[in-house]
Amino acid sequence: MKRVRRLQEPTPGLTDYLQVDGEMASWDRFRSHNAGQAYRDLIAALTSVQHGLCGYCEARLTERDRQVEHVVPKSDPRQGTLLALDVRNLMACCKGGTAHSDDPDRYLRPVRHNRSCGEAKDDYTSGEFVDPRELPELPSVVRVLDDGRVEADAVACESEGVSADDVARTIEVLNLNARRLLVARERRWRGLSDAWRDLLDPDEMQVAARSELLPAGGELQQFFTTTRCYFGPAAERVLGERPRAWI
Repeated sequence: MKRVRRLQEPTPGLTDYLQVDGEMASWDRFRSHNAGQAYRDLIAALTSVQHGLCGYCEARLTERDRQVEHVVPKSDPRQGTLLALDVRNLMACCKGGTAHSDDPDRYLRPVRHNRSCGEAKDDYTSGEFVDPRELPELPSVVRVLDDGRVEADAVACESEGVSADDVARTIEVLNLNARRLLVARERRWRGLSDAWRDLLDPDEMQVAARSELLPAGGELQQFFTTTRCYFGPAAERVLGERPRAWI
């Protein structure tokens, strides 16, 4: 889970829909507006601003495995209806392991135990939840271990004034340590180790970190934080450079 950018303004299709339906506007009606094209344009815009990664687990988003996530759920009794069509409440996320696929990174039985991200979060509305768009850029308040586990980094959380308990609770709510994701992140770590473990020179390590971490063609490689943790200080030096195109 990394810092992601917000979509700064409604897409043209969303703006058009809000003008058409006015006070009658609803998420379900928006989904079918202009034969669904307005929704497709919205998810494409969110995917682009997030460099192609799920806002929660950092899996690569595909046309068959992505959806709009309401950070404050539509079911929230206080703000759900009000924020349902507010781009400040929207992210692009994967379908949390529920989209049937031959790729075990995306789909693994039993599905109930391997659901993650918005599918696992569902209607959760407690305040003990961290919005990825509000995370600090540097340092990362989560860390990935070489076995694929993700956990709160207590030292980084304290330095940034972020509750480590809230970060840990968010990881739990999103089920980011589902076996499907553990295996995928461990595989990513092993791949990085196979490619770069013989590097000893700090400058060479930083060049390698830059090649793995910065966007190529506007997209990041999936499981960004796994890569970030693998390269350690070299990654933080690269990510601290301006402009911070990875956010």
